[in-house]
Amino acid sequence: MTKPWVLKKDNIKKLWIFLYILLVFLMLIQFIFPIYGHFAIEGWVAFAAWFGFLSCVVMVVVAKILGFLVKREDSYYEKNSKK
Repeated sequence: MTKPWVLKKDNIKKLWIFLYILLVFLMLIQFIFPIYGHFAIEGWVAFAAWFGFLSCVVMVVVAKILGFLVKREDSYYEKNSKK
């Protein structure tokens, strides 16, 4: 069975190059069409990208902390099911 096109080495490199070009293009567009938000910080270059990235990092950290707080041992349900 052949690999899907996304997993081939040559295509992975092409995808990274495409994504970098897309990133630069989208940042340049912001200079042509400035963003006017409700707050001054929303007008910063690539604010949405940084906000999204930091939000994702915060969600992962909160999920790790929550997982640590509510984690149970592997035999948690087996102990309670004794008849």
